[in-house]
Amino acid sequence: MKINEKYQDANNSTWRVLPRAPNGMRHGLLGALLLAGLLMAAAPVQAQETGIGGKRSVDVMQVNLYVGGGLQRAVALNPTDPGYASNLVVAVTGIFYEIVASQPPVRLHAVADQIAARMPDLVSVEEASLLRLQSPGDLLYGGTSPATNVVFDYLQTLVDALNARGAHYAVAAVTCGFDAEMPMLNLQTYTIDDARLTDREAILVRTDLPPGQFRVTNPQGDNFSNVVVTPTGLPLLYGWCSVDVFIRGENFRYICAHLTEETAPEIQVLEAQELLDGPANVNLPVIMVGDFNADPYGRDGSIAYDLFPAAGFSDAWAVLHPDDLTGGLTWGHDEYLANPFVQFNRRIDLVFYRGAGFGPTQANVVDMGLDRTQPPLWASDHAAISAQFRLQ
Repeated sequence: MKINEKYQDANNSTWRVLPRAPNGMRHGLLGALLLAGLLMAAAPVQAQETGIGGKRSVDVMQVNLYVGGGLQRAVALNPTDPGYASNLVVAVTGIFYEIVASQPPVRLHAVADQIAARMPDLVSVEEASLLRLQSPGDLLYGGTSPATNVVFDYLQTLVDALNARGAHYAVAAVTCGFDAEMPMLNLQTYTIDDARLTDREAILVRTDLPPGQFRVTNPQGDNFSNVVVTPTGLPLLYGWCSVDVFIRGENFRYICAHLTEETAPEIQVLEAQELLDGPANVNLPVIMVGDFNADPYGRDGSIAYDLFPAAGFSDAWAVLHPDDLTGGLTWGHDEYLANPFVQFNRRIDLVFYRGAGFGPTQANVVDMGLDRTQPPLWASDHAAISAQFRLQ
């Protein structure tokens, strides 16, 4: 089932898949307008303040923002169960308030601190969620109006937090994944509301560098055609976005990717192949960064990692840390970001590169602790990755 078509019900009328917010970066006019805005915002005076001068490197960063709740409790419900409608309301209510309790604004400001401390040229983000509410809702009564009242916009909050820190970034490419709306109980008003969650991947770029030194063009993005469909009929869309980068005399393609979870390893392999046959199949050097949900040692049961070295890509961590190939772990904090004793156990956030134009000089794991005693203890259930490439 495609979710970029008109409103569609699944196997029942108690929830609906909504049309994706447009992947505007796939359309030339909108992409051109956004890029024009980025270039207009790039001020040479600000660039001088950053002290980059004749720097001959490109810095990138990878961050999964983590929605903050266990979505599987809703999507795994059996729609043929006679009590499905009430079970769905209970599950969605729990998830909604779990997300609220994860304090997204606090977490996103901590992410902004980490980015601002490093000032990477490009940042890949996944789970850049958009949570909206309609109160009272109409799903249980056959209504079709989508929820529009924004509760949390992770992407806008992050960009605003960066700008407030003097780190000037803008969204250069974005892809919307699943966009689903389900009923819940509002514990303040005791009405049945509709909660709508939209998943997104995005690329952020600096806007304080002069166009003669740094610019991006050709924004693209799409969902993978190979997807997992839940028992309720929800296609769990994952995807990618990309830009072509000119920086300090070098050109390359930068890709942000988010593959499906390791619970569907065969689908994950097909998605990896879509990346290699699609945006990565270009006559340019490529840096491909993201949450691949694929551990190099298969510690999560995944098998997709090996496709990338076979296609000529190198893993920046593995190249720079040959004596610690099983290290660099990036995922494993508990769902509630509350247990300080749960350790990372997988390396699934990866920085791949291919091409003779550059080589890695740094690849570091950034565990984004919040320095507090009450949950959330971290900004995400993932660590961030910071990497630098030397320009030849």
